[in-house]
Amino acid sequence: MNTQHSNRDKRGGPISLNSSETARLKKANIGEEIEITVKMGVIRIAAKQSQNTEDITLAFACRADAFKFNYPRDLEITIEAITDTTYLVESTNKRDSNKSDDILDWLIQLHIVRHEANVERRLMKFFELLMTRLGKRTPEGLLLEHTLPHARIAEIIGSTRSTVSRTISNLRKSQKIYIDELKNQVIMPVD
Repeated sequence: MNTQHSNRDKRGGPISLNSSETARLKKANIGEEIEITVKMGVIRIAAKQSQNTEDITLAFACRADAFKFNYPRDLEITIEAITDTTYLVESTNKRDSNKSDDILDWLIQLHIVRHEANVERRLMKFFELLMTRLGKRTPEGLLLEHTLPHARIAEIIGSTRSTVSRTISNLRKSQKIYIDELKNQVIMPVD
């Protein structure tokens, strides 16, 4: 279920989305940046340039994040709930900010992931990035408490859905990752 909510962006008030729902993010005024504070859940921040193009993943944010960024020109930003999510959107004055841009930070990390020539290495780097930024450490290893569709992973790492599915199957067989489909979790053992 992918329901688009365009009227949900009420700056300052909490916004709740069910898993897989999306909401369009209004542009900031001139001289302001956007700050998203995730109160519960995990969100994917995506953009598209025109109505006819597929969206691309820019970043992820979770409960621990106060996510600040400059709204990119000529792009439409959407928020997708990876899990049931509640978040706040505020506009802040750029002069008061610390000059960091969380979307830029994520784009650099995702570029490093995409730079790997081997799909298996891209997938492992991607899972490691998600688990270190959005997951937690457990006795079993790094835990990501949600999964993404294989088509979404393929878009992010620059591959095809079938190649991602096949590679994830190989990673599971070689016990480099464990996927608990009932709990919708991914575990990466750490040495």
